[in-house]
Amino acid sequence: MDERDTNRLPFGRRRRTAASALIAIMVALVLGAFFNAPAMKKTAEGMPFGGARSFKLALVGPLATVSHWLLLDRPARLTAEALGKPAPGPSPVKVVVVTPSAHPSGKPGKVNPDKPLPRPYPGHPLHLYIAGDSMAGIPGMALVNLSNKTHLIKPLLDYHISTGLARPDFFNWPAQLQMQTKAFGPGAAVVMFGANDRQGLQTSSGKVYWFGQPGWTAEYRRRVREAIAILQDGGTRRIYWVGQPIMPDPTFNRQIKVINGIFQSEAAKHPGVQYVDAWSLFTNPSGGYAQYLPDASGTMQQVREQDGEHFTYAGGMRLATALMALIKKDWLSKKGTGAPPPKPSGRPSPKATTKP
Repeated sequence: MDERDTNRLPFGRRRRTAASALIAIMVALVLGAFFNAPAMKKTAEGMPFGGARSFKLALVGPLATVSHWLLLDRPARLTAEALGKPAPGPSPVKVVVVTPSAHPSGKPGKVNPDKPLPRPYPGHPLHLYIAGDSMAGIPGMALVNLSNKTHLIKPLLDYHISTGLARPDFFNWPAQLQMQTKAFGPGAAVVMFGANDRQGLQTSSGKVYWFGQPGWTAEYRRRVREAIAILQDGGTRRIYWVGQPIMPDPTFNRQIKVINGIFQSEAAKHPGVQYVDAWSLFTNPSGGYAQYLPDASGTMQQVREQDGEHFTYAGGMRLATALMALIKKDWLSKKGTGAPPPKPSGRPSPKATTKP
């Protein structure tokens, strides 16, 4: 008898071994689905409104609920907390009720644009808040570097990938702006949204408006005004609202023009808000899209990443330099430094007269 035949398992045992392996694989897949259910639900919630989002939520929603009941989402949450990263599950929605303060011009916010801006000086820097989506990331980093070089500006960069004003259920920017204005107390703010906002908007009543509909435009305008009101009510004296740059895709371009038009018109309505045109800053001499542009010395630099949309550091510095020029014009003296207000001496002025 062949020795190899004696080492072979009986047919029934081989079948049971294969079945056990299949069961083990199925159990691993099911457990994996439960462990990853919170992250899958968060991804589904970030999808644009529509049938695909509803279908995916219907599938992963129950899984996420059971995962929470069985505490299977706990390891991922604890790991994220230990690493200082956001939890993989859906973020709790913060409700922000914005009640703009009365303003002499009737515009929201308690900022008086006619009042002179306080000049920063050593020990009392200008607090500059930089907020936005991933498009604001690289320009924000460049602006932080430029701000630090002045020794008169204290910057705070706060950008979040795949966010915007369209989906407060995914990331609530009104709540974030309100929190940061209270904690940081910015005198000036640079904001850049819009690249992820070409999708349906859901109103507080639950109605969804699709991009391009009149209801969409009205709701998006309201959200821009809300963001301005939050910043100004928090004491922000100047808001530099940055529009989106030109994009390589023609359809994307048309949508961005609509969004930029809302930014520009709303900025014009609100004292203390300045629209910054990034579109013309990144076009070629013919007004078209350019991935390479000359710097101040005429050297060609790649200003857009390979995806055609996001900025390289050179592109980010190009935008940051334009922003810093506006900030310096508004906030810094001609010499580049402010002066502290004179301290009262406690002695009467020679011109002072006593009351009769």
